[in-house]
Amino acid sequence: MKKTLVIIAGILLLSACSQYQKVYNGKDIEAKYKMGWELYEAGKYHKADQLFSQVEKFYKRKPSYQRLLFAHAVTLFNMKYYNAAGEKFRKFTQLYPESSKAEEADYYIVKSYYALSPKYSVDQAYTLRAMEEINRFLKKYPFSEYKTEINKMNTVLQRKLERKYFEVAKLYYDLDRYKAAIRAFNNYLVDYPGSYLKEDALFYRFKSASDLALKSVLSKKEDRLQKAIAYYKNFMAKSQQADLKDKATVIYKNLEKELALIQKPSLQANAQK
Repeated sequence: MKKTLVIIAGILLLSACSQYQKVYNGKDIEAKYKMGWELYEAGKYHKADQLFSQVEKFYKRKPSYQRLLFAHAVTLFNMKYYNAAGEKFRKFTQLYPESSKAEEADYYIVKSYYALSPKYSVDQAYTLRAMEEINRFLKKYPFSEYKTEINKMNTVLQRKLERKYFEVAKLYYDLDRYKAAIRAFNNYLVDYPGSYLKEDALFYRFKSASDLALKSVLSKKEDRLQKAIAYYKNFMAKSQQADLKDKATVIYKNLEKELALIQKPSLQANAQK
């Protein structure tokens, strides 16, 4: 019985494939259109896309084109062809700005570029584009039902950018380019004052300053030690991370000892006067 069912299923599958190929290779536009919709509704997006692509140009002047264009855009999105989907949805909003589907199409534009946003360590052009689309959407639909979801997307993208530029600044530190690291962390703290990595940035700015000071020539050491200590105090005032504060305090004590050694000869000289 089981073997018979498998054979029947195989025959039906071959029949369906044969019917698809017949319609796909044929010239009947209405048949292509109808089967495209059947495949779309069944979630068979690759085959639906092939048929929609064939018939779309024939429906541009028909009322059904609006429905077809939206479905084709959804098809591309579900196939993960996000660039093509985004452009197709944009075309829909341009042609049918008053459509009841216009807001949903704009929502899909945001989702398409959000999906294209890569991991933080590579170029973030798509992340920035996605954030532009989010701002555009929220200005256009300030009370949208999608607002909560889109704000969550924006937070993810924002954090990705913050991580990207934090790692750029930290790379200067890892390469022992302490002056560049201090500048980069200063810029980071200005550009992202509410960053979830703010305390880490404050810590590494202090650490960069302390390493620079400790490795400086004597003529520059005292001034740099004092600047590093100032960064330490700023970090301690703003940080809640106990582990980082413990590490910073150990470094700070070394800075204080070094500063005391430098200042001791001048204090003795003043005392002798």
